[in-house]
Amino acid sequence: MDLASLVRRSEHEWWIPAAGGMRVPGIIYGSEPLIRAMDDKVREQVSNVAMLPGIRRASYAMPDAHWGYGFPIGGVAAFDPQEGGIVSAGGVGFDISCGVRTLRTGLTLDAVSPVKQQLATGLSRSVPAGVGSHGRIHLDEVELDAMLKGGAQWAVERGYGVEADLDGIEDGCVDSLRVERSRASDWHGVPEGDGHCRIIARHRDSGSGARMCSGRVRAGAALSGGDA
Repeated sequence: MDLASLVRRSEHEWWIPAAGGMRVPGIIYGSEPLIRAMDDKVREQVSNVAMLPGIRRASYAMPDAHWGYGFPIGGVAAFDPQEGGIVSAGGVGFDISCGVRTLRTGLTLDAVSPVKQQLATGLSRSVPAGVGSHGRIHLDEVELDAMLKGGAQWAVERGYGVEADLDGIEDGCVDSLRVERSRASDWHGVPEGDGHCRIIARHRDSGSGARMCSGRVRAGAALSGGDA
């Protein structure tokens, strides 16, 4: 990112002054090397969010910000409904089970350091990632419905986890939409572009999740008489 387009307010706080249609300033947090490494699209999207109705105080971006669908990934904004604030189901895009899990391996730094390259290569080869990848679990339509409705409990019941796992996982599930359902093989794996499966692992359902959410947005818009 071009630092000349920003106003540095502190060591880790960079402002985009409100201009044009921006209702509030943009604020990006990060060290100078992180800011330099960010795509210029982050600045553009932070500025775009600052133009939305009802936005309060500022359009923010965290140190991990990168190019999203509308908001930058890592973008944060609050909106006041009394001032026409928006409600968005997918400012940055949306996926079911998009999140981060901390995995405790029992390994020590001393044990891992000498083989970290081999470990990273092994994980990359073993973890399904990106469009077209395939894992070991394949579901027919009945089982796909059961998985979508049952969530983590479904996985534990079939031996893919243990009861103790449920204590650290958000409760709740979704209803399936047959017209939005993607191939059963789309639901598992790590999304393309998320080039990391580390001790902190990011995961999401990139295929069926996005289709499910898109269907809900259209259904909600139809009920409200609006457009999706």
